[in-house]
Amino acid sequence: MRRLAALLPAVLAATAVAACGSGEERPAATPPATTQLHVEVTGAGTGAISVELRCGAADPCEQRTLDQLARVVKPDDPAQACTLQYGGPERAHLTGTLEGKRVDVTVGRANGCEIADYEALFEALGRKPPTAR
Repeated sequence: MRRLAALLPAVLAATAVAACGSGEERPAATPPATTQLHVEVTGAGTGAISVELRCGAADPCEQRTLDQLARVVKPDDPAQACTLQYGGPERAHLTGTLEGKRVDVTVGRANGCEIADYEALFEALGRKPPTAR
């Protein structure tokens, strides 16, 4: 019995060492989805206006901002009724990634739905929407 008690610490140490050096590579943790957006506005004055939004693990975006941006970049619903009103010549071209998904969308101000998206885009960015007026 004493011999078994004397071997127990050695067996435990060998087991611990074997578990640490198993040689199996573990996959790296998937980095959290990042948001890197570039917005270029034309038609709102003499030159193009650029706005950048970058956030990720170290500096996360607020969920409210991400939700607003997701609504802006969603595909158009062909059944959605939009008011026939012209808001101006401004166009915002949005490119980059939103929560890790590629984005390439242009938002104009040619009707009520586009005007709402244009305003929601700049609200999410924390800026006043640039206009030609």
